[in-house]
Amino acid sequence: MTRGLHAAAAGMRVQVTKQDVYANNLANAATVGYRRSDLTIGQRDFAGALQDAGAIPGEPTTSVDVTPGPVRETGDPFDLAIDGEGMFALQTDRGLRYTRDGRFRIAPDGRLMSISGHQVMGRAGPITLPGNELLVTGRGQVFSEGQFVDELFIAQFGPGDGLRRDPDGLLTAAVGPRMAQDPHVMQGFVEEANVSVVREMTHMMTGFRAYEASAAALRYTDETLGTLIESTAA
Repeated sequence: MTRGLHAAAAGMRVQVTKQDVYANNLANAATVGYRRSDLTIGQRDFAGALQDAGAIPGEPTTSVDVTPGPVRETGDPFDLAIDGEGMFALQTDRGLRYTRDGRFRIAPDGRLMSISGHQVMGRAGPITLPGNELLVTGRGQVFSEGQFVDELFIAQFGPGDGLRRDPDGLLTAAVGPRMAQDPHVMQGFVEEANVSVVREMTHMMTGFRAYEASAAALRYTDETLGTLIESTAA
């Protein structure tokens, strides 16, 4: 019976965590390049679940949804978007980080910088432009003042590569990146968040109902346990 109490309480904790995740997605629905987060719950196998209907849910794990978002034309040559898979690579003081936010700027010394102040990486290292002009081909080749500079480092990750979000919103991975084989870069565009407000609200409503169900189960189990203890004492 106490296992039922633990299972109901664990279910409530999971739903609270889910609410936080979906609320954060909603808060970033207008953030350029934002990748929504989702929550996965470790589950026992089916046979184990049949043997123990009161099994406590596994620990929730936050994952990053890399589904592309809609693109918006800006006309700014320093705005880039990736059509399809891949992420821009940035050099930070914590190592390489990744983003779909392609709003870049040029520093006074010619370095190509992200809007968050990190150097944009090419295949040969951080990109530095010889002038104020930027031309990027669909394959990610970078030109400035008529000179070939480098090719954008477009990193590609698979489902098991452990993408996670840093506190500053940039992404990191448990494994090193692979270079995208056939990237498609769009100049003069930015990618919006891949967040559907309707979907996130639906998830939150579903989670709220699941929380209420777990709370009801907790109260019922607690009352039943109390009755059992009273009858035993009598």
